[in-house]
Amino acid sequence: MGGIFTERGIDFMTAEEYRALLDVDFNNVKIEDLTDIRKIKIDKNQPQSKRQAQFLKQVGNPYMLRRGSMMIKVSFANNGLSMEQAFENLLLNV
Repeated sequence: MGGIFTERGIDFMTAEEYRALLDVDFNNVKIEDLTDIRKIKIDKNQPQSKRQAQFLKQVGNPYMLRRGSMMIKVSFANNGLSMEQAFENLLLNV
């Protein structure tokens, strides 16, 4: 994914790379190119950092995915949970 730095033993993208993924528009994406969240497999016995890495590796773009024939765009309110908290909640429920 380019421009990667390591934190807590996991490879992460730069903020600019995440921003580019966040800015992807529905109109520029084919549903068949998105990862179906039902097919993502996370080993819940792994520590959180490993689960995050598993999710990111499988999903590709964590802000655009699908569930069956429904396209999903993930976004976060500026006054709500932090991205990290929301991501942790997502992993706990996958």
